[in-house]
Amino acid sequence: MASERLKGTVAVITGASLGIGRSTAIAMGRAGAKVVVNYRSHEDEAQQVVDLICESGTAAIKVQADVSDQQAVEHLVESAVSEFGRLDIAVSNAAYSDRELYYKADMEGFRRTVDVTMWGAFYLVRAASQQMLKNGDPGSIVVVSSPHAFIPLPNAMAYNMSKAAIEQMAKTAATELVEHKIRINLFQPGWIDTPGERN
Repeated sequence: MASERLKGTVAVITGASLGIGRSTAIAMGRAGAKVVVNYRSHEDEAQQVVDLICESGTAAIKVQADVSDQQAVEHLVESAVSEFGRLDIAVSNAAYSDRELYYKADMEGFRRTVDVTMWGAFYLVRAASQQMLKNGDPGSIVVVSSPHAFIPLPNAMAYNMSKAAIEQMAKTAATELVEHKIRINLFQPGWIDTPGERN
């Protein structure tokens, strides 16, 4: 049964079919939020998240979008507004990481890591901010970072670079949005047993 803590709010969560995103989406749904569950390729898992949220007594939809595509992310935010009338919370969680020594790295994988992990986060923060400004109400944006932002772990240069960049992005966005009462928080989880980490 959903609680009342987030009742009346609408949340978009990227990468919500697996791992941290999945747990976040379910928790927000159980706290009463209506949730837009974003996924790229794990549709069945995304539907399971939607079903669990709906079983708790609130509403959810799934929306396919590759966060490295700016138009797709803008459509994701538009879907929240179209379905639920507004956007109050956005969680930038989706990430990708090819692990190779940078001087041997396949550049397609290197760029994909940056496109998803850095640009994907920026596209969501930007689109969500624009919608929240239209709402005219306080909003909350959470950017999931990592210790990779400040620990130069080997075989992960693209991911390290991307996580460091989104921390500066989030801090800058916070200073620009504070007067509009839109809060931005950075979240740095340590190692968590997720499908991505197992890979």
